[in-house]
Amino acid sequence: MREGRKNLLLGVFLIVWATPAFAALNLLERYPTRLSSGDTAPERARAWEIAAADIFHLSSFSFSVADSLRIESGEADLGVGHCVDGAVWAVVIPRTKAELKSPQAGEPEALNHVWLRFHPRELSTLFPPERVESNGNVGLKFQINSIASSKIHSSWQAGGKALIPEPKDLTLDVDTATGRRRFYMIDTVAHSAQYVAAFENRPVKLPATISSDLAEKAFDQLWEAFDKDYAMFVLRPGVDWAQLRDQYRPRAVASKSTLEFAHTCAEMLRPLRDLHVWLTVAGSQVPVFNRERVANANPNAFHHILGDLNRAGPIQWAITSNHVGFIALYGWSGSGLSQQFDTVLEKMRDTNTIGLVFDVRLNGGGSEDLAREVAGRFLDQEFLYAYSQFRNGSSHTNLTEKFDRRVKPRGPWRYERPVVLLIGQKCMSSNESFVAMMSGARQVTILGDHTCGSSGNPRIVQLPLDMTVSVPRWIDYLPDGTPLDEKGFVPAQKFVPQPGAFEGNRDDLLAAALERLVNL
Repeated sequence: MREGRKNLLLGVFLIVWATPAFAALNLLERYPTRLSSGDTAPERARAWEIAAADIFHLSSFSFSVADSLRIESGEADLGVGHCVDGAVWAVVIPRTKAELKSPQAGEPEALNHVWLRFHPRELSTLFPPERVESNGNVGLKFQINSIASSKIHSSWQAGGKALIPEPKDLTLDVDTATGRRRFYMIDTVAHSAQYVAAFENRPVKLPATISSDLAEKAFDQLWEAFDKDYAMFVLRPGVDWAQLRDQYRPRAVASKSTLEFAHTCAEMLRPLRDLHVWLTVAGSQVPVFNRERVANANPNAFHHILGDLNRAGPIQWAITSNHVGFIALYGWSGSGLSQQFDTVLEKMRDTNTIGLVFDVRLNGGGSEDLAREVAGRFLDQEFLYAYSQFRNGSSHTNLTEKFDRRVKPRGPWRYERPVVLLIGQKCMSSNESFVAMMSGARQVTILGDHTCGSSGNPRIVQLPLDMTVSVPRWIDYLPDGTPLDEKGFVPAQKFVPQPGAFEGNRDDLLAAALERLVNL
């Protein structure tokens, strides 16, 4: 035990009469790290993974904070999620009796699994080498991955990727057998456990039991939905959809669990390279396809650069001391968004701003109708910003004509002073449409990096086994008629960042935009 943690008991204990001698395994040697402190910068969020080789056997598991909170389990399986800088999460699934004792329950609660988020260097403190060996139940990989995909969004993450907490900070997240979820934020220096009641009724939903008949029905329905409605086969000439069915159907039907079945389907869908293809099981996301996209924004630096910041719903805004307006919008959702935006825009006029920085770099999309309403406040005439093309026949090449998508001016007045629109690779879907709309405003300069290049207008298909899949139905085209897919919108002026451009109190792209407006 480390000095100063006498009241904090972390580790694994031995049930002598039931457990054979273990071949000691030091997990910190398996997942080494050079990190000694936390790193919560969103642009450095780490992609994580888990494979069969990352599942281990524990002789037993014990975790406690002072005398108030304690987990005790006999033999268990351990799954370790790791990134380039070491282990970042763990899932413990008991093989024998396991209980949680807590102030929130009068009696000990039987538990289904334990989720832990921690600093990479704490791995061997949580799981001492003498209680770990390599022969874990690899058949639990899909279940562990499903738990992680669901719970990562509650603990130090950005876009489902792992941020690094400080070594003293830890998340303990337990699903009990009664359906209660017990979520704690642990401080191992203060020996404290803060309970977060908001998660209590949100356990990971268990997937339906599989049968060969249901597997056949679900697989065929999924495959046929894409065969009939998916529009972008013409942009994927290397994908042989019939061959993929022949390759994956036997594996899917022979799956031993619903999660194994879902991951087999995800594997079949991956060659489509489509970020708008989503697969869920019992409400939890199953990874299908991802493409690395670099963030070119640092919201942590906004106060340092801009001064006082204000909020209006999902809108963040400010007016600098030299009368430059700033608006950041992180998603196109919310019934009152256009009215909230109008209110903020009135403030930009009332304070006589000399120009406006409009930041949508971290906006992943939402409602294109809302994006159209906001863009209309900057346009002085109707503008054709995109085309859409749908499937309309049994052949993968049967497509409709291209339909225009247009945006019109809106409101009693338009903001006509200079605007710098900041964009980047995290811009996606309807937000890319917004960027295209704003390209029709003469006072707008678009600055930054290219957008993601992904749109789909998907239909959600309900499948057996409590599964859903999204089927993108259109091809989205830029104003010049080229497909948006995998290309995105390219800014008129590309910003090439220098090392450290988005670290600490720096957001060099925002600073460049402000300087541009001040010097006009």
